[in-house]
Amino acid sequence: MNYLAVFRSLPRPRLSIPGRVSIACAGLALAASLTGSFVPYVILYRHASDSLRAEVRERLKSVAQTAASQIDPRVHASIRTRADESSQPYRRLKATLAAIRKANPDVRYVYTMRKTRDPNTLQFVADAEADPKLASHVGEPYPTKGCPAMREAFFHSAVDDEPGKDRRGAWLSAYAPIRDDRNRAVGILGIDMSLAQLMRQQAGLRREATRNAVLATLLAVALSLMVTKGLLRPIRVFTRAAERVRSGDLDFQIPAQGSDEIARFAEAFNCMLDGLRTASRDFVTGVYNHGHFHERLADEIERSERYGRSLCVIILDIDSFWTVNESLGHPIGDSILRQLGSLLLESTRRSDIVARYGGDELAVVLPETTLEEGLAAAENLRAMIEAHLFRAVPMDQLRRGEPAPADQVFRLTVTVGIAVYPEHHTTKDGVIMSADIALCRAKHAARSCVLAYDPATAGQEGVDPHELYRVLHDPDAAAIQSLAAAVDAKDRYTHGHSERVVEYALVAAKALELDSDAIDAVKIAGLLHDLGKIGVPDSILTKPGKLTTEEMDVIKRHPLIGGNILRRAPQLGTVIPAVLFHHERWDGNGYPDGLAGEAIPLAARILAIADSFDAMTSDRPYRTALSVEAALEELRANAGKQFDPRLVEAFVAYYEQIEQSEAA
Repeated sequence: MNYLAVFRSLPRPRLSIPGRVSIACAGLALAASLTGSFVPYVILYRHASDSLRAEVRERLKSVAQTAASQIDPRVHASIRTRADESSQPYRRLKATLAAIRKANPDVRYVYTMRKTRDPNTLQFVADAEADPKLASHVGEPYPTKGCPAMREAFFHSAVDDEPGKDRRGAWLSAYAPIRDDRNRAVGILGIDMSLAQLMRQQAGLRREATRNAVLATLLAVALSLMVTKGLLRPIRVFTRAAERVRSGDLDFQIPAQGSDEIARFAEAFNCMLDGLRTASRDFVTGVYNHGHFHERLADEIERSERYGRSLCVIILDIDSFWTVNESLGHPIGDSILRQLGSLLLESTRRSDIVARYGGDELAVVLPETTLEEGLAAAENLRAMIEAHLFRAVPMDQLRRGEPAPADQVFRLTVTVGIAVYPEHHTTKDGVIMSADIALCRAKHAARSCVLAYDPATAGQEGVDPHELYRVLHDPDAAAIQSLAAAVDAKDRYTHGHSERVVEYALVAAKALELDSDAIDAVKIAGLLHDLGKIGVPDSILTKPGKLTTEEMDVIKRHPLIGGNILRRAPQLGTVIPAVLFHHERWDGNGYPDGLAGEAIPLAARILAIADSFDAMTSDRPYRTALSVEAALEELRANAGKQFDPRLVEAFVAYYEQIEQSEAA
C-alpha cells in the first residue's frame, strides 16, 4: 500500500485575498488575544505532527507484515545457495517480491534474509531487483551491527529508529518475519521506502497547521461561542471515527460535503481509511486476509459475549477449483477469486466480515446472527454464486471492465460449512474448526450445499473442535494421542482401537525393518486413521444391526473427511496418504479410490492389516472377537485379495515370533 498517497491528499486550505486582509486587520486589533491563544494550537499541531510520524512507522510495519505474509516459507527455505538462483522456486520468490514493489511505487527495495551462525550477520536470499548486476545474491552476508530492528524482526515487525540517507535521498526501512506453518520465523522481509515526498508533506503540514491554528484562534475570538460549538461538532465526528479505527472497524466513511477545510480533512481521513483497509486486505481477492479475519472474529466474539448474542462463521469452498487453475491458468484463477470476493462484499451486510480463509476458501462472519438466520444467509450466498456468471479474463482486463466473450463466461458452485457461537463452541478457534468440520462433511456428502456443524458427531465424550484446531496447528505426541482417544470414544466398541492399531502396525513396520522416520509416520497415521469419523453421526457408528447402503456410504466417506481435515496441518502431510487409503484393497475393490497393489501407499497397506487384525480380535455389535490364531488365519486367507501378501507373511511370522517369546 502506498501510504505517501495519503499525505499527498492532506487538505491545503486557501483563503481569498479579502479574507486574508480581514484576518490581518483583525489580528492587529486582537494581538494580545492571539498571544495567549496561538501557542496552545502550535503545541497541539506539533503533537499531531509527531503522532503522524509515529503512525507512519506503524503503517510501514503493517506494509512489511502484509508483504511477508505473501512469501511462501517453504519456497524461501528451499533456496540455500547461489546455484539455486536458476531454480523455479527462486524465480517465483523474485516474482513475488517484484509484485510487492510494483504495488507500492514509493518502495525502493524489497528483499528477504535469513540467519547465519554469526548473530551479527544475516545473509540475503532474494530481492526484487531485476538487473543481475545490481541484485543481491543468495548467501551474500549483511552485517546487522547498528541495525537492531533487523534482529528484532525475527520476533515481530520492526522499523529502523532513524531514516537512512544516501545520494538518492532519505528512506526508512521496515522488516517483518517470514513464518512457517508452526509460526517459526524462517527469515525476514525488508522494505526500504523513500521519505522524500513524506518529508515535504510534513513540512507543508506544519505550515498548514500553523495557518489553521491562526485561523481557528481568530475565528474563535471573532465569532465567540457559536463558532466554537460549530468547530467542536466535526471534532466529535473525527474523534468517534478515530475510536472506530482503533477498534478495528474500517468499513465506514466520514461524510465530506462542501469545499471547506473540514470537508477536505474528511476526504483525507477517508483516504487514510482506504490505505488502512488495503493493509488488512488479501492481495488477490480484495477481502480481508487470514490474519485480519482472526483479529476481527476475536473482537466480534468478545462483543457477542459481552451482550449475550450469537454469531455465525461460514466457510465457503469452491468446488473443483483446481480444474480452473489447471485448464485456464493461475492468473485467470486469481481473477475468478477477485470476482468472487467482490460478489461476497456486495451481497453481505456492512457489519459482516468477509475474508480469505485458504487457497480456494473464503469465510464470512455474521455478527448478531442465529443458526437459522445463518443457514438462510449461507444458502442465499450459495445460490447467488451458482447463478452468477464469472468472466475468464486476466486481472488487468477485469479492472478495466472490458466484457468477456461468451465462451469465456462460466459458473461456479460452492460448498458451505457453518458454525455458531456460542451454540457450537465458545472459543474463536473452536468455532472456526466446527465450521471447518461441517464443510468437510458437506464436501463428501453432496457438494454445492450448506451444512451446519452437528455437535452429535463429536461423540459421547466429545471431540473438542478447539483441541482439534490446536493439534492441527501445533501437533505433539500427547495431543495427538488424546485426540485419537476422543475419536475412539465415539464408538463404545472401539475404545483403545487406535492405540492397538499402532501396536499392530509397528509389528509390521519392524518386520519390514523400516527406518525411524517411516515408523514415526506409521505411529501418527495409526493414531489418526479414523479421524474422519468425527464427521459420521453416532447413530451410524453405534448401530447394533446391519448398516443400510446409504449408511455404509456415509461410513466410507470417513477416510476422505480425515484427509481433508489433516490438510490443514502441513506438518502432518506425510501421514495423509495412509489415512486416505487405509481401506483400499490389494485387489482394487476397496475405497475411496479403488487403488490396487503397490499403487496403495506402503503405510496404508500396513494400517489395513493392523486395522483389520484389531477389528477381528475385538468384540463388535455383529460378532464376538476371534482368537489371535483365527485372526492370523483370516489374514492368510485374504492375502493377495484384501491385503498385501508380502506384508501378511511378514506380519504373521513376526507376530507369531513375539507370541512364542512371550509364552516362553
